[in-house]
Amino acid sequence: MDSESARRSAAGVGMVTLPIGAAILLGPDRVARALKFGDHPVALRVIGAADLALVPGLLAGRRRLPWMAARAGLNIAIAVYCVRLARSEGNIGPKVAAAAMAVATAADVRTILALRRGEDRPL
Repeated sequence: MDSESARRSAAGVGMVTLPIGAAILLGPDRVARALKFGDHPVALRVIGAADLALVPGLLAGRRRLPWMAARAGLNIAIAVYCVRLARSEGNIGPKVAAAAMAVATAADVRTILALRRGEDRPL
């Protein structure tokens, strides 16, 4: 992946993160029911707000690398939360979400590495 493709990939992550973060923030109960996540509206709102906080940098940041790194870190934090939730409550939704976060993080790492090469600056 070249530097320009990596920048487009980061913007694509932002475009996907925007509606997901908004849906989670504004309708945590609806999202929880749809994803079989249990009753955790406050935690879901925090996740949605954190997602939305990253969107401006992913879409329009001069340097996208720190925003993608933050996104990967958030993915890992969400996955850990989901694993703990799955263990304590046994709902299927958090298990699926944890796996999805792992896959998303792997894709994000590819973009992060390309951005790092292209921006030629350390995190």
